[in-house]
Amino acid sequence: MKAVSVLTKLVFPKSLFGRLFLSVLVVAVLVVGLIWGWLDQKFYQSLDREADLRLRRIAEILVSSIGSAEDREEQREKAFDSFRQLEKTGGLLQNLYLLDMYADPSEFIASYSLPGARSAQMLPPTADEAEELALDYISALDRGEMVFPDPYAYGVSRRFKIVLCPILDEFGMLAGVIGIEADMEYLNLVSDFRQLLAEAVVAALLLSFLTAFFLARSFAGQIELLNQSLKSVEQGRAPQHLELGVNELDLLGDGIELLAQELEQQRTQVQRLYEQKLDELAFTGGAIAHEIRNPLSAIEMHFGLLKRQLANLSGAQAEASATALAEISEQLAHLRTLLENYLAYSRKVQPKIVCVALNEFFDRLIASRKSVLPDFNCEVVLVNVEQAWFDATLLQQVFENLINNSVQVVENGSAAISIKVELQAARLKILYSDKGPGIPAALREQLFTPFVSGRAGGSGFGLALIRKLVEAHGGEISYIGGETGGAAFLIEVGQ
Repeated sequence: MKAVSVLTKLVFPKSLFGRLFLSVLVVAVLVVGLIWGWLDQKFYQSLDREADLRLRRIAEILVSSIGSAEDREEQREKAFDSFRQLEKTGGLLQNLYLLDMYADPSEFIASYSLPGARSAQMLPPTADEAEELALDYISALDRGEMVFPDPYAYGVSRRFKIVLCPILDEFGMLAGVIGIEADMEYLNLVSDFRQLLAEAVVAALLLSFLTAFFLARSFAGQIELLNQSLKSVEQGRAPQHLELGVNELDLLGDGIELLAQELEQQRTQVQRLYEQKLDELAFTGGAIAHEIRNPLSAIEMHFGLLKRQLANLSGAQAEASATALAEISEQLAHLRTLLENYLAYSRKVQPKIVCVALNEFFDRLIASRKSVLPDFNCEVVLVNVEQAWFDATLLQQVFENLINNSVQVVENGSAAISIKVELQAARLKILYSDKGPGIPAALREQLFTPFVSGRAGGSGFGLALIRKLVEAHGGEISYIGGETGGAAFLIEVGQ
């Protein structure tokens, strides 16, 4: 099963480069194979056709010479004279004969083998073999037609290029057959040509392999450039203008640029609305704070007077008034805290982005917390990053709020906090996690909304303010839950 899976991956690669390379290579191999077969067949047919033409001309010369003889003896003499004349021309001729078709059985009137022409394994025909061959084509010979028997229909010892030419008498009857047998050594040229062609095919296949490789790599590289453009769009950066030289890919590149422009316009519009919302919130917050702070101050002042007047009570009245005064004091403090948190949330934020050394930043953060909580435990891991760009004051407030939330939900004040920082694709990713009870599932969707808190007595502005400070950096924060329980937040800030 594993072998089948590996074979499938080789035959059907998943990568664009692999598929392009395989496709171009297969097409090239098919084209080269077809051209090879076509050239081989054409060359063989050309040589065979030339051999047929030469033998036909020789046969016509012999017929014109021997056919004019008046008797058998004259035929014999003219045949031998013609055969000896052909010997002087050289060439591929091996066996020549004149077969008497009147005789029963047929016999040679003349038979001649060129001296030294015949290969050791090749034998001249006997009269019976010549008669049997003529009878195989008797119909065509009776019609006065030349025939070219298939040489591969006979054994190796009789594998000649043969032409049979009929001699007709005055009545149109078949009187004799001239047989001409030539060796087939000319086919050695085909073998030489095939060897040369095979070398050319190997070179063509190598060239096809290299062409397929570079073409596929070039095309895959162009796709990778488009992918990089998409990643730039994803990261909020303008993509580089590409001229890939392929119309379809250039259209895709233009489409990515248009997409980036539209997204930038949308981001600008969202940022404008966001800033408008913050301005309105700041204005509203200031107005509300003014309207609430003065009455609240008056209430606190009269509460102090009331507290002094009730201080002279004794007995049960003193105990009841003390309980009521404590409740009023607690609620006034909660209202004051809520007002201050709302003012902090509604205040407009303008980050001052600077280059921050991360080790020093987190050392200061941990030292400030340990001054308040000696048992504070926090592990910081920096992955291939030493410095980053952000407002150190605002981001410190983000971590302080997260740490306060983590510490307040555990009994002993030690939440075993972990902070992991790494840089990925020009974005600073910070994973903050603790080993506390985590966030209830019912609150996760509205976790960063003002006035939503999972802790009794919480104002619901802590995480909302964190989100505002992170977004002021052009970043985002999300709750992802802890792998082994506890809370986990992912903060991403562009660099």
